[in-house]
Amino acid sequence: MAVAPSTMLDPVQRAAGVRAALERQEVASASQLLLQWLRDWATSLPEMPGRALLRQPELWACLADVVVLSGDHGPIERLWCLLDRLPPPPPSEGLSSLPLLGVPILNRPDLLERLLESLDHPVATLAIVDNSAAAAGPSAVSAQLEAIRERGHPLVDRIHIARPFSNLGVAASWNLILSSFPEASTLLLANNDMQFAPGVLQAALNRIDPGRAQFLPLLPPPHGFSAFLLTAFCWDRLGLFDANFHPAYCEDLDYRDRLQASAGAEELDGSFAHPAMIALNQTHSATIASDPQLRHYNGISYELNRLWYLSERRLRRDPRGSWRRLWLAQWSDDLPPQPPDHAPLVRAGSPQARPAQS
Repeated sequence: MAVAPSTMLDPVQRAAGVRAALERQEVASASQLLLQWLRDWATSLPEMPGRALLRQPELWACLADVVVLSGDHGPIERLWCLLDRLPPPPPSEGLSSLPLLGVPILNRPDLLERLLESLDHPVATLAIVDNSAAAAGPSAVSAQLEAIRERGHPLVDRIHIARPFSNLGVAASWNLILSSFPEASTLLLANNDMQFAPGVLQAALNRIDPGRAQFLPLLPPPHGFSAFLLTAFCWDRLGLFDANFHPAYCEDLDYRDRLQASAGAEELDGSFAHPAMIALNQTHSATIASDPQLRHYNGISYELNRLWYLSERRLRRDPRGSWRRLWLAQWSDDLPPQPPDHAPLVRAGSPQARPAQS
């Protein structure tokens, strides 16, 4: 008698069968049941499954249980490969608006105001990472950012501001934006000193496909990472940015290398935007150019980042030195020792208590 499809794919019954085999110590039988379950589930999925259909905690639990007892990691790799092939769900409203605009900022909120004035296309979410805590204090940059949020923008639906304890740096700020809004199928990351030429955002969204792993720079090298679009599928393939590059520079070279080495990700031709964007953005690195002290610190961290980029440890993903590089690259100085609040107590009989010898 044929079994109804709903019964065939019932996760509770499937899990019970796998666990019963494991209790009988029939690991090979449990593995076969699990692989059949995985195949049937994959076959049942629609072309663009949503998150609810992909969340299978019973299947995941059985995968882990079988791998622990069998030592065979193949079933987990099968699951990863299956998920790798699935496109992300399309934006609920298409790309009539940019799903996410992310902007880290350390200083010069006036330049962020200029960036927002250049917007000529709707944005669903503006995510700002306020890295100014250690640089200017909350009374300066943070207060102006709060004013921007309260005032709003006619083309921006929502404005979110993240305030880390200290300057996260460029790569970690981008990662915070990406990981905080995984539902954004397409996003634009931009330096706060950028301006968008008229019509460029609409033209870019017309060219990018959220269902593919794509990267689209709005400026030519070496400034391609000053403003660029990225699909969720792209960073799903390439991973997050390497926060070992701190606070700034060379993180773009690392990601460029990964992009060029990936067979599944593509860099789109942004030349349609380059002339207009170049004309509007003649200067770069305004954060550092605005502050001599930051220029000094960058002269230190930049050379350390160059070493990390050229290091075989980076290529091997060797984690050794993670704390030390971050510590050395901070855009701050060591605090001087604090004097005691009062003079130390002098005990009778100690050398300090003895009268000077004549």
